[in-house]
Amino acid sequence: MPGPRSRQGCTECRRRRRKCDEQKPICGQCSTYDRSCIYTLKVVRSDGLRSNKAPLSNQSHSGGLVAGDSVSPHARHHLHSKSDPATARATDTVSCDRLAGSLLGAASTAREVPVPLPRCLPNGVPVSPRYHRLLNYFTNDILASLSCHPSVHLDLCRGLVPATLYSPQLLSACLALSAAGILSRGISDVDGVAIPQILGHLQTSGLFLLRTALEAGQMNETILATCLVWCLTDVFTYRQGSSSSWRIHLQGIKAILDSNQTHRYFAADSGAAHSAMRHLYLLYLSLQTLPHVPALALTDIPSNQDSMTLESRPNIEDPILGPKIDGFLGYSEELLHIIQKVNQLTRGDTENKGRTQFEADMLLGKLNAMIDRDSQAPLDVAIYSSLSPESNREFELCHRTFQQATTIHVYRRLFHVPSNSPPIQSAVTAISQMVTNMAQGQPCHTWVAMAMPLFTIGCEAFTADQQSFVLDKIDKLDMCIGSYHVRIIRQALEDLWRLRREEGDHDGDMCASKLLEKLQYNIILF
Repeated sequence: MPGPRSRQGCTECRRRRRKCDEQKPICGQCSTYDRSCIYTLKVVRSDGLRSNKAPLSNQSHSGGLVAGDSVSPHARHHLHSKSDPATARATDTVSCDRLAGSLLGAASTAREVPVPLPRCLPNGVPVSPRYHRLLNYFTNDILASLSCHPSVHLDLCRGLVPATLYSPQLLSACLALSAAGILSRGISDVDGVAIPQILGHLQTSGLFLLRTALEAGQMNETILATCLVWCLTDVFTYRQGSSSSWRIHLQGIKAILDSNQTHRYFAADSGAAHSAMRHLYLLYLSLQTLPHVPALALTDIPSNQDSMTLESRPNIEDPILGPKIDGFLGYSEELLHIIQKVNQLTRGDTENKGRTQFEADMLLGKLNAMIDRDSQAPLDVAIYSSLSPESNREFELCHRTFQQATTIHVYRRLFHVPSNSPPIQSAVTAISQMVTNMAQGQPCHTWVAMAMPLFTIGCEAFTADQQSFVLDKIDKLDMCIGSYHVRIIRQALEDLWRLRREEGDHDGDMCASKLLEKLQYNIILF
């Protein structure tokens, strides 16, 4: 009797109602009877996943991800010719290096010259036109919208995209993020297929691949990148009132980091892969650090969430040359540490008020000293590229807006001062002046980092002019990034302003923290 129908079997076995062993490039049934073996699923598990234990810079496996509608005879021959593991590793490494080189040479500036992508995976299996479009959008648009400078975009292209082509689970996540980005732009389908349907398929198959890799004990850089990309996908598609699992992905990343110390080598090693992973690691830190509301949602985060802080890992900044503005973050890691400390003190405020107040005073003094120091001699930018005077100026403005935004958080969250207090309004004015002088709305530019400063001054806005200013800048950020989470930021601010009016606070006499506590939004700022 025929076995149960395979959910991921080839078309021929499904047609004949035979159990398919789902071997690639040709299943056992088709191989035995010399039939044409075609897989219609776009993303499926491959045998090579089990042996995919190489780091991001050297991904290799003999199977791969079937991204086309069928497996051509040429592809079958190519896969069979790589049956020797040693030959496969050598061939894949060379192919990865060549691809990284072509990506580097192809795009001198982000989005000015599109990064060319291969029509086939490194194992010879073709990429379907639909997924090729998604991968192209991920490479040239999504990665640009995460980058403060074209050289950072190229770092991500050189280090992440080649590894994506060698890793089924990472490719699934990147395609899903791309689909989420396209959906947030108001485009409903790709090649006639509804994007929610594409997202659903990628989530089902991609998360299965990720779980399988984790169950197999894979704890490498590729898995870290995969978890982070899934986190971003959830953020990009998040709508108020819908379920959100980005914190679950962050907790998964933390669990991997706690059991794997590869992140400690990001500072020491060089090369495209490590540059890309360093950027992604800092993105992870900023995702778990930058403030979000509501405060009660902190109960969702384990009490040991802060164990992976800047204090508990080697400092990526040069200890001799001192702090620098990070080319990916747009501000210094030193400042990221301050924001982490604000989070910790906010949580401990009710537990030990006297000690928290003393630490808050010390933290404010340290922050003011940093601001005074950087106003006299601007920090250098930690980036592997020579910067134009214009780019240096943009990074300086970005860094200083984050400093002023952090000042507001200290006064608001640790000292509970009202919005109209002089120190908060002074910082609001400074941020408004600086963002006005920044180039706005450009992708692959420091403007992509402005979510946290804009949301911060929006929370303190109590006049019509202030609120109109913030909405204009939020709209420009939305056009730049193209993510639902930016629209959630806008909606949260409008609700906060409504609450302020309902409370009769027309002069900013209330502390914004009291208003934020009444909101039931999950907002992440990066």
